[in-house]
Amino acid sequence: MGVLFNDVVINKLSGGLGRRTPNQDMVSGLLFNTPVQPDAKIEKDKIYRLASVKDAEDLGIDENYDKDGISVYYQISQFFRMNPSGDLFIMRHEETKPSYASLVANGAELMLEQANGAIRQLAIVSQVGKAGDFSGTIAAIGEAKTVTEKAFKDFRPVEILLEGKGFDLAKPYDLKESGAENVSVTIAMDQELVDQGRYFVADENGNKSTLYAFSQDEVLRATGVKNGEYNVFVKNSEGDETPVTGADGSTPIVLISDDSYKNTAAVGVLLGAVSKAKVSENIAWVEKFNLTGSGFRTVGFVGGVSVRESETKTLDEFKYIFSRKHIGLPGVYFNDSHTCTVPTSDFTFIEANRTINKAARIARTALLPKLNSPVLVDPDSGKLAPSVVKGFETLCRSAVERMISNEEVSEIDVYVNPNQDILANSELEIEMSIVPMGTARRIIVNLGFKNPFQLNARVSAPAASAPAPTT
Repeated sequence: MGVLFNDVVINKLSGGLGRRTPNQDMVSGLLFNTPVQPDAKIEKDKIYRLASVKDAEDLGIDENYDKDGISVYYQISQFFRMNPSGDLFIMRHEETKPSYASLVANGAELMLEQANGAIRQLAIVSQVGKAGDFSGTIAAIGEAKTVTEKAFKDFRPVEILLEGKGFDLAKPYDLKESGAENVSVTIAMDQELVDQGRYFVADENGNKSTLYAFSQDEVLRATGVKNGEYNVFVKNSEGDETPVTGADGSTPIVLISDDSYKNTAAVGVLLGAVSKAKVSENIAWVEKFNLTGSGFRTVGFVGGVSVRESETKTLDEFKYIFSRKHIGLPGVYFNDSHTCTVPTSDFTFIEANRTINKAARIARTALLPKLNSPVLVDPDSGKLAPSVVKGFETLCRSAVERMISNEEVSEIDVYVNPNQDILANSELEIEMSIVPMGTARRIIVNLGFKNPFQLNARVSAPAASAPAPTT
């Protein structure tokens, strides 16, 4: 029934909630090499998809999983802390002689293939790594460069994020020398987590079993038998101490200290920040990416070293990603979004790579239906017909144009040169140019004083009279 009289009309609108289809830009991966864990339900070289930390715990990956150099549960929990809406693939790789480089070389491509190109950014963490020895990470960067270059050619472009295991402040390696445009290395560490200390209950074979949760009135005492082993005592109000015993009620429990996190970079935090960011956004954006939360109340570097401000400038020039504070604002933040290449490269920052990767995926998806299609040519010149030129230009621009409305790029230009001999080579070339979003890496304010009296005096001063003419 139509509107017959004057009335108040209510129209139901849609779209105000901002709901959108799942964002593929946030799909991430975590690759790691760990031995078989008795309570874990995760097979080697098989991908699992997680939507929360609970999904990992259901697979047997919990706080007891992280020991002897393993940091998988920590990285997963930090990823979802930074991006609760994150979409994370994980895979466990296993080798007879594990190394960081071999994990990247043999596990990364396998994982990308199994995910069928869905992974946009991949963090790789290794159980293997010696404090103060950065050579393993350098080798891993080289392998990661090979993987990312092949991934782009195979139509599944990806950014690889590595932890700077073995970082040595005394002789830091210049990451620019690697020439790895799609690889980043972080040396940020959760200092608070390291300072807390982690102790595992020793099993009957003297191996670490479960993480021990301390009560407020419990204290540690070295056993005096083996370095890194402790007994636990309950201290009463009078200062007397009673040993905590095991299941038999008589044998004091033995705890084994674990400092795995000291040589562990917070690559899960970095991965979470990258997945949360628009492809055009810098993960060092202060307004959006405060790292403080469960941990990261203080700045930390791999190895627990103390770094002076002058040294951080060198590390920044060497293209490391680390955490920092800003005077006048609480919180901890990343320094920048560096990749392991020279600063003059178009792809020296993560957001530049993610932008071009997204545009490449969109353009290919739009053009695939046209593959092997007939192409009209001018019967006299053999050049591409004007309708073909306009059709392909419109197709590509329409496909990628949404990136402009999403403020992921500033402008897009598409050009199809009609002077192409497609009859001879069956190839059609399309040129696409992107004007990226800028980043305010430095904000310069010219600040000084102003004296209103002097300004007013200059304005109100009488003009000087002209000199009398001489004869």
